[in-house]
Amino acid sequence: MSRNVEADVVVVGAGLSGMIAARALLAAGLTPLVLEADERVGGRILTEEVTAGVPVELGAQWIGDTHQRMFALAEELGVQTYRQYDDGETSYELVGSGVLREGEFHARFASELKELELVLRRLDVLAAEVPVEAPWSAPRAAEWDAVTAGAWYDAQGLSPVARTLLEICTVGILAVPTAEVSFLHLLFTIQTCGVTSELFAESEGGAQTTRFVGGTGEITKRLSALIAAHIVVEAPVQTIEHEVDSVTVYCRGGLVARARRVIVAISPTLAGRILYDPPLSGVRDQLTQRLPNGSAMKAFFVYDEPFWRADGFNGQLISDIGPARMSNDTCIPGDDHGVILMFLEGDEARTAGRLPEPERRAALTAELVRHYGPRAAKPEFYVDGEWSDRQWTRGCYNANHGPHVWTKYGAALSTPVGVIHWASTDTATYWSAYMEGAVDAGERAAREVVESLT
Repeated sequence: MSRNVEADVVVVGAGLSGMIAARALLAAGLTPLVLEADERVGGRILTEEVTAGVPVELGAQWIGDTHQRMFALAEELGVQTYRQYDDGETSYELVGSGVLREGEFHARFASELKELELVLRRLDVLAAEVPVEAPWSAPRAAEWDAVTAGAWYDAQGLSPVARTLLEICTVGILAVPTAEVSFLHLLFTIQTCGVTSELFAESEGGAQTTRFVGGTGEITKRLSALIAAHIVVEAPVQTIEHEVDSVTVYCRGGLVARARRVIVAISPTLAGRILYDPPLSGVRDQLTQRLPNGSAMKAFFVYDEPFWRADGFNGQLISDIGPARMSNDTCIPGDDHGVILMFLEGDEARTAGRLPEPERRAALTAELVRHYGPRAAKPEFYVDGEWSDRQWTRGCYNANHGPHVWTKYGAALSTPVGVIHWASTDTATYWSAYMEGAVDAGERAAREVVESLT
C-alpha cells in the first residue's frame, strides 16, 4: 500500500552525513525526512558486541587529534572517548625479512626508512599545491591525474622495503591498490587531512588516535534518537523526480515523499543507481560510474587477556605476506579481554573475503602465531565482516578517483543539480573518507539547502 508524506527536505541515507544534515535542517526550522534503505541507521558505522562488554567495530572506528567536529559531536551526545593503545613495539614482516621486532627492523633498514621519509615529505610539498575545493584546478592537475599513485611511487627509485611500506600504508587508507588510484587523488586525500604524518600515523597527531566508549555505534544511536521522528528505515529510494522547486521521491514498498529539496547522502556509486527524472547530466552520471567504493574487511580475535603486551608488543603488525597487512590492539579499557583487529584491504579483502570463513580464519590465525606465538592460536571469539557484500553499502571505506576522473568529472561531485544536493564523506573537503569528513559534508549540504530556501 502506498504512503504519501511531505517534508521540507528529503534526506536519502541515515549514515552519519545524512543524520548530521537532518539535524542541521531541524535547527534551521525546516522539516526533514530521512529515508534509509537498510533496517538500521549508521551506514558505514557498525558496532557489534561479540561478548558482554566487548564491542567490536566492523565499520568506522577511530578519530584523530584534528577531528574537532567529531570531538564536539561526541561531547554533545555524551559519548566519552579514550586513547588508542600504542605502548610497545610493532612487529614487521617484509620482503623476506622474517618476523622482526620494531627495534631490530628499524636498525636493519634505517637507510630504507630514510628513503620513505623523504618521499613522504615530497608528497606533502606536492599536496600543498592541490586546492581541496577544486583539485582539478591545481597547476599540475592534468599531469598528476594522468598517472596512478602506484606509477608515481614506482618512479621514485625506492628500495623494496620502502616501496612495500608505502603501498601498505596507502592501501590502508584508500582500501584499493595504488595502481587503481590517480596520483592527483592521493595528493587531494593528503591535502584534505593536512600532511602525511597526520594521515599515516597512529600515534599522536594521526588519524587513528582516539576511540569511543561503548563503540562508534553510540554516536549514531544517540544522534538518531534526536531525530527519530524523522527517520524511516527499510525505505530504499528508487526514483527521484525533480522540478524547478520541488521533488518527489519514490521508495520501494510504496512510500512517496514530496519536498522542496533533497539531499542524497550516500556514496556516489550508490547515488548513481537511483533513477532521476529528468535524467541528470551525462557528466554527473559518468562520474558516478567512475567512483567505485574501496574493498575492506576487518577481522577480530578476542582472547582471555592481551598476552602480547607482556612481551612488549603494541598489537600492531605490518606484513606483506598476510593475509592481513596490518593489525591493531583494540582492547576495551576496564575489560580483561585481549582484542586484536586485523585489516584486509584492497586485493587482500577481495581475495580473503571470498574464502570460506574457516579457511580465512585459519590463515589469519597462522599470521598471528608467526608474530605473537602459539597463544594467538586459541582465541575465545572470532568475528569478521566484509563490506562489498552489504547491499546498501557495496564497499568501504570510501570512493576513489582513478586516472582522469578528477580533471574530467570532478566538478560534478558535490555541485547541486537544481533541487538535488549531495553529501557523504566522499564529497568532503576536510578529512574526506573519515567520519570527520562525513560531518563536514552533511553540514555543507544542509547549509546549501537552507540558503536556497531562505
